[in-house]
Amino acid sequence: MIGPVRQSVTVVIPTKDAAHLLGDCLDSVAWADEILVIDMHSTDGTDAVCAKYPNCTVRTREDYIFGNMNFGFELARSDWVMRLDSDERITPGLRREMEDFLRQPPPGVTGMAAWERLVVLGRELQWGRGRRHHRKLLFRRGSARYAVRSEHEDLQAEGPWVESQHGYIHENYATVGDYLRKTDYYTSRDVARADLPASAPSVRQAFVDVARPFYMHYIRRRGYRDGWVGLLDAGMMSVYQFVLWARLRERWEGERKR
Repeated sequence: MIGPVRQSVTVVIPTKDAAHLLGDCLDSVAWADEILVIDMHSTDGTDAVCAKYPNCTVRTREDYIFGNMNFGFELARSDWVMRLDSDERITPGLRREMEDFLRQPPPGVTGMAAWERLVVLGRELQWGRGRRHHRKLLFRRGSARYAVRSEHEDLQAEGPWVESQHGYIHENYATVGDYLRKTDYYTSRDVARADLPASAPSVRQAFVDVARPFYMHYIRRRGYRDGWVGLLDAGMMSVYQFVLWARLRERWEGERKR
């Protein structure tokens, strides 16, 4: 007896000089009906990597990352859409779970939120930021989009989401340098569109902003159990917040002098 036919799915992947990561990402979703790579003028051979996959189309566009995500969502032609980054991979277990879901989607469900498995310097975190949490990943076409107000925001969507039993791999930071590069990139873009406060961001606020993520990820969520990599990750989250505060203060001072 033939079972239900799987509904179609489009995968949207924003990229910027990520050819060294993209092949593994595309391999993990080669089963999808359509793959849309929204590329920000890469110069590292991204087009050549994508050309190896007959279901993959590259569109070049400059925007914020989530703006390019939304652009890809609008181009998608399938019943369902999956958002994915170039440093993320769908595991075989999650693929099977998704395909089962797409054969018989629960009525009224907006999509599937998948368990994110964070990998830092080749080690999967089990504690701190690695404690099990889910991100919205797969959704009905037209039911979700980003507000594009910051570099770390969630999909906006109404309705219930199913949580996966299997996870996807997120190779977030392969080196310490990746933390530094991403901190520079994301904080600069967030500060550029931030609403400036009426008064200068205070020194006291800087200490609060730095202490909060370290306490949360290293102490409360026991990131220390991941060894030195857990310390690195929690510490870099604090560095991120300090750079964000400093750049916001820098912009505030610059605006005041005009």
